[in-house]
Amino acid sequence: MSERDDTSIKTTKDVRDRLKVLATEHGTSMSDFLAELVARELTEEEKEQRAQQAMEEVRQATGVTVSDEARGKARAFLQNLGREHRAA
Repeated sequence: MSERDDTSIKTTKDVRDRLKVLATEHGTSMSDFLAELVARELTEEEKEQRAQQAMEEVRQATGVTVSDEARGKARAFLQNLGREHRAA
């Protein structure tokens, strides 16, 4: 990876040990593995930007504008799906 300014984070021993196993299984360091994990996760702002882009693409391709109600239902569905995934 590129040059970086290292720091440390506090976590439990169980989390540290699991992180070490996962990093080893992926053939990388714990630091690089963490960097890969956080690069995959979107912030709320990034999610909102992607949703806006998707709605604009739908509008351009179909001429249909997604209503606020439909968008709210889709957001609730995806949030529930995410909770179920994390609980599994």
